[in-house]
Amino acid sequence: MNTSSPQTQALVDTSCDGHVHTYLCGHATGTMEEYVQAGLRKGLSSLTFLEHMEAEILYPHRSWLDTEDFAVYWAEGTRLRQKYEGQIEVCLGVEMGYNPDAVETLRQQLQQYPWARIGLSCHFFRHGDRHYNLLSKRRESLELFATIGVDRVLHTYFSMLIDGVRQLNCTVLCHLDAGLRHMAGILFNEEHRRQIHTLLGAVLSRGMALEVNASGFDYRGNPFPADWIISTAIGMGIPLALGSDAHRPEEVGRHFDRLPSYVEALRS
Repeated sequence: MNTSSPQTQALVDTSCDGHVHTYLCGHATGTMEEYVQAGLRKGLSSLTFLEHMEAEILYPHRSWLDTEDFAVYWAEGTRLRQKYEGQIEVCLGVEMGYNPDAVETLRQQLQQYPWARIGLSCHFFRHGDRHYNLLSKRRESLELFATIGVDRVLHTYFSMLIDGVRQLNCTVLCHLDAGLRHMAGILFNEEHRRQIHTLLGAVLSRGMALEVNASGFDYRGNPFPADWIISTAIGMGIPLALGSDAHRPEEVGRHFDRLPSYVEALRS
C-alpha cells in the first residue's frame, strides 16, 4: 500500500517517455527499433510511440501517417513489444490533430486500433480553401498569421483545443501552448488565459493528463506548457505525463533529468 502523501509523491515519472515519433510521420528520422534501443540506453522502463493522426487536412506537405503507414506502424510496434518484453514496455499511441470539420472521421480513425495512449493536439488552422500549420516556421504560415492577427489565431487555437477535449476521448493533452511557437514575442492576453483555464477544467473533467513536453527546452528554454499553466494544473489535481517529443532517436528522454526539480518548484 502506498502511504505517501500527495505532497511527497513525485509529480512526474522520468522512467517513461510518453511521446516519440519515427520516420513514418515524414518529418522525423529513425526506425521504431532505434527509438526502443535509445530508450533502453536511457534506462527507461516504458516508451510510447505517439505518431501523428490527422483527418481532412488540406495541406501540401503531409506530416502524418496514412492508412498504410498505420498498418506498418501497428505491425512493427507489435513485433517490438514482443521482442523487448521484460526489458522495456513498448506502447503504441497516436497524437491526434484536432480538426473541427472532421470530428466523425477522427472518431472512426481512432477505433481502428486499441491505442495505449491518445494525445490531443491541434496543428492546423484553416484559412480559405486550405490549412496552415500552427507549429511551422514556414514563412507563408507566419506571414498569414501575422496578417490575420496573432490574438485572433491564438483564440481559435485554444477554442479548438477546448472543443477537441470535449468532443473526443483522449488521454493526454499535448504541448498545450506550442501554437505559433515560431512567432516572436508571443504574449497571451486575458482572454487567452481564460481559455486556458477553461481548457484545464475540461481536461480535469475528462480525466485526462497534461503533457509536460521537454522539447520546449530546445525551443524556448522551458518545457511546454509554461510554468504558470503547469502550476495551475498541479493545483487542480491534473496528473502530469512526460514526453520528449523526440523526432530523432537521440532525443528520447531528452532533458528528463531537469524535469523533476523544475516541476517540483511549481508545486504550490
